[in-house]
Amino acid sequence: MDVKDQYTLVLFRTGNGVHRKLVIPVKQAKWVTMLVAPAVAALFLGALAAISLYLVNLHNINDYGKLAQKNRELEKQVSFFSQRMTDLQDRFASLQESNARVKVMANLAVMPGAVGTVSLGGPDPLAAELTVSSIDAERKLQLAEMHRELQRLEIGFAREEGELKQLSTHLKEQQTLLNFTPSVWPVRGWISSHFGYRVSPFTGRRVMHKGLDIVNRKGTPVIVTADGRVVFAGYKHGYGKMVIVDHGLGKLTKYGHLSKISVHSGDLLTRGQGLGKVGSTGRSTGPHLHYEVVVNGKAVDPVDYLLD
Repeated sequence: MDVKDQYTLVLFRTGNGVHRKLVIPVKQAKWVTMLVAPAVAALFLGALAAISLYLVNLHNINDYGKLAQKNRELEKQVSFFSQRMTDLQDRFASLQESNARVKVMANLAVMPGAVGTVSLGGPDPLAAELTVSSIDAERKLQLAEMHRELQRLEIGFAREEGELKQLSTHLKEQQTLLNFTPSVWPVRGWISSHFGYRVSPFTGRRVMHKGLDIVNRKGTPVIVTADGRVVFAGYKHGYGKMVIVDHGLGKLTKYGHLSKISVHSGDLLTRGQGLGKVGSTGRSTGPHLHYEVVVNGKAVDPVDYLLD
C-alpha cells in the first residue's frame, strides 16, 4: 500500500527511547472521523444545553426563593395591619360612645350613623401597587378589604373630629350654664332610698320621696353639686339642719339631715365646695344625706344629674 494512502502515528515512551507506530489507512480514518465527529458534536451540544438549563433553573430557583421570602414578609405585614385595624375600630367605637355621652350631657342631639354606609372613593394608588400579580388572590382580597376599611375609618375619624370641634365650641358657649347645672355626687355612699313612691318608715303609708337618701358616717363632708347661691341655711321641720342652693334658671338643690352647716344664706358657692356634714337631724332613722334636685318648682330624680 502506498504510504500516501495511510497515516502513521508514532508514540514515544519517555526515558528509554522505545517507540510504537500505529498505521491507519486513510480510507479507514475518514470513516472513523465521519462516525465519531457527529457523536462528539452531539455530546458537546448536549453538555452545553445541560449547563445552560442548570444556570436558567438556578436563576429561577433564586427568584422563587426571593418571591417566597417576599410573600412571607407580606403575610406578616397583612397580619400586623389587620390587628392594627381591629385596634383602630375599637378605638373609633370608644370615641363614638364618648362623643355621644358628652352630647347627652350637653343636651345636644345624637345623630346615629354608621361609617360603613358612607360612599367611598376610587382605589388608592398605593393599594393598587401592593396588589401585584406576584401576590396570590387571597392576599389581594385581604389588601382590598383593608383598603376599604381604612377609607371608612378615615371618613369616620374626620366626621368625629368635625363634631368634636363643634362640640368644643358649644361647650365653651355653654360653660356657664354647665357650671350652674348639678352634675356630681354631694357625698359618696349607699343609696338607701331612691326617688319615687315608697312606704314611709314613720307612718307606714305610701308617700312620695322627692330625693335620694345617701348613707354615710356622721360627719362626712357634703359638697355643693354646682355653682350657686345659698338661699337657706338653717333648721327646717322634717329635714333637720338643711341647706338650699339656687343655681339659677329654675334649678335648686336641697341638702337635709345635716349634723353641721358651714355656709350662710347669701353665700356664693362653687361646685365641690363644702357646705356641711352628714348627720341625722330631723325625721331620720340614721346618719344619711337627703338630696333633692328641683327644676322649675318640681322635684326631679337626682340620678339624672349624677354624671360622674
